[in-house]
Amino acid sequence: MGSINNKVFIDLDKENTIPKLTAFQGQIDVKKNGKILVKNSILEDIDTITEQELEYILTNFKQYISPVMTSIYIPSISTMEMIRKLAPECKVRFKTEKPGSNKLVAISPKEFLTGETIFEGILKGIHPDWNHKQKQKYLYNQTASMLSYDLNVLSHIPNAKIHEKYSRNIFTAIMKNWGICDSFAAMYDYLCYRSDLESQVLSEDEHDYVMITDEEGNDYLTDPTYDSLRVKFGLKAENYAISKEEFEKNDHNLTEADVDEYTFSTISEKEMEELDRSTGYLEYFEGKYTNEELSDLANDLEGNTITEQVISFMNRVGKIKIIGRPTDSDYVYIMKWILSKSKDRDFAKKIKISSLAYEDTKELPRRIILRIEEDNWNRYYTFDYKTKTYDEISETELKTLDKDKQIK
Repeated sequence: MGSINNKVFIDLDKENTIPKLTAFQGQIDVKKNGKILVKNSILEDIDTITEQELEYILTNFKQYISPVMTSIYIPSISTMEMIRKLAPECKVRFKTEKPGSNKLVAISPKEFLTGETIFEGILKGIHPDWNHKQKQKYLYNQTASMLSYDLNVLSHIPNAKIHEKYSRNIFTAIMKNWGICDSFAAMYDYLCYRSDLESQVLSEDEHDYVMITDEEGNDYLTDPTYDSLRVKFGLKAENYAISKEEFEKNDHNLTEADVDEYTFSTISEKEMEELDRSTGYLEYFEGKYTNEELSDLANDLEGNTITEQVISFMNRVGKIKIIGRPTDSDYVYIMKWILSKSKDRDFAKKIKISSLAYEDTKELPRRIILRIEEDNWNRYYTFDYKTKTYDEISETELKTLDKDKQIK
C-alpha cells in the first residue's frame, strides 16, 4: 500500500490481478493473504481511472465500497451506464457546474441517464451551420422553456427539501422540471460546454446567471431564470445580452458577481428577433412575439357578469400557445401579466390568482386557484394547466385541499 496525494491505493499485486491505481480514499487494511478488512471506502474521482479498472472494482470489490462515489466533474455517459449495469444501487456525487463549484449532489445512474437523454435531445436541435450567437440563443431558449422555477423550494412545507434535493443537480432538475436559479445557470452553462461555446456562471449572494462569449470575444450577460416564464409563452426575452445598466435595473447585483473588469456587449431587439427567427423559436408563435396578442386577452371578455367573464378569461388562457414545459407558477405569472394589461382595472382587481402548495405535492402538476371577489362573498375556481379545464369549488373544499394553509 502507498499514499499518494492523500489517497490510499491498493496494490495486492500477488498475482498481478488487481490494478495498481484503484483509487480508494479511506483506511483500507490488507492482510498478507490479500483480504480487505475495512468496508465502505470511497471510490473517489471515478473519471480519473480507466473504465477497465472501474469495471474490475465494481465486479470484485463492490461490497467494500461506499454506495456514494465521487467524480471531479460530470462523469461520462459510458461510466454511468457501467455503474447502472454493475452497481445500480450506488450513486455518484459530482459538481453540476464546471470545475470551481463546490455544489456536489449525489444521484443514481438511472437519474443521470434520464436527464442526459433530455439534454441529448436539446443538443440534437443545433443546426451545424449556425454561428455562435445562434447556438447560444437557441440553448438559452431551450433552458428557459424546458426548466421551470419551483416555488415549493421556497415554501416551508413538508416536501420542500425533496424538491430542493432534485433542484440541486441539473440532471434530476431537468428530469423532474424542478429548478432554482443555480439549476438554470448550471444547465445553460453545461449545454454551452457541450456545444463548445464559452460560458461562465456568475453568482450573487442569492442568485446565479451566466456570462457567454461569442466567437469574436464579446461578453454578454444572460439570465435564463428571469426569462423562463416569458420564453415559454412567446414573450420577448428581457434578460438576454442587455447592457450592464439594464441588467442591474432588472434586480441583478453585478458588484456581488465581481465582474467590474468586464465590458459587456449588447444585441439590438432587431438582432435578437432575427436570432429567434433563424433558430426556429418564433415558428412556434406564428412568426412573431406574443406580447401584443397576450396583452389583449383580458379585454372584451364574453359575458355580462364577472363570473362569466372569468370563465371566458380561463378559456382564452387555455388556448395560449406554449413551448417547453410550463408549470403552475408559469401559468400564474402569465395570467397575472395578462390581467395587468387589462383595460378594465376594476375587473382585474377582483381576481386573485395563486398556486396551491399542499402536503401531497411531491409531483407536478399543482392546481391553480382563482378567487373572484364579488360584492359580499368570494367565488373560487381551480384551473388545471395540463388539461386546460376548470372547476368551481367551495371555500370549504379549498381549505380541505390547502392542508398546509399555504396559497402562494
